[in-house]
Amino acid sequence: MPLISSLQNHLSKYSAQSPVQMAWAARNLLTGRECNYGSRRFIAASTIKLPILAVFASQRQMPLFQQPYLYDPSDWVEDSPFFEQLKATETVSWQTLAEWMMIRSDNAATNLLIRALGLDTIQDWIIEQGYRETFLQREMMDLDARALGRENWTSPQDMCCLMTDLVQARSVTLVERDWMLEILYRCEDPEKIPFLFRPPMCVANKPGELPGNRSDVGYVHDGDDQVVMAVFCDHLPQSPEHSPVDVAAAEEICDLWQAELAQLLWQELTCKIK
Repeated sequence: MPLISSLQNHLSKYSAQSPVQMAWAARNLLTGRECNYGSRRFIAASTIKLPILAVFASQRQMPLFQQPYLYDPSDWVEDSPFFEQLKATETVSWQTLAEWMMIRSDNAATNLLIRALGLDTIQDWIIEQGYRETFLQREMMDLDARALGRENWTSPQDMCCLMTDLVQARSVTLVERDWMLEILYRCEDPEKIPFLFRPPMCVANKPGELPGNRSDVGYVHDGDDQVVMAVFCDHLPQSPEHSPVDVAAAEEICDLWQAELAQLLWQELTCKIK
């Protein structure tokens, strides 16, 4: 549908303050009403963990995943808050690793799941679902792969479709859907889509962050309406071109803008003010 005036004003106000480029896609699952702006390919960052979780959900009963993972310090990568707490000889279930991947975006847990499932298997599932701009081409924090041009990509439209298919149990079974959503409701990063929503609103989400990029994919609902949305921004200031203070300020402003955008999308697609 055409860009609504309140969204246009919000976009114009933010664009005047920042060189950041943004795009979004959102859909009311009950009415089918949609709102899209500027959907194109973005670096996926941690939003790529959503299809990884979906593939694991479909395979988590396999014998491979009934044997726990035994801690190996060589599996550590940066930004792995849960993994860093493991000790020698400690084991953890694969289901717990999947929860770590989503709740606090643990990168070591993510890489273990990618290796166990197979990168090609995950990408084949993405293709089968019809997500044409989503590509898993490397593990988390694989700087060598990034230097060679192997990046993980997606788009707001793809992620909006993925969340729609998840909530409506098109790409997964009802049991798998319920298991995945229960994890997504526990995401510990509330700074973007969930930030301004209050009970009885419920939000299940998976954000992503890399230098210069901020994104979030969410399912927002109350007792009457259900909206899925994906909001992406890139071209944020990055070090070393900018000071750490400037970078942090730009990221904070972007997060708040995405939170305000989520409110506007909910309001426009449900005709409600929250």
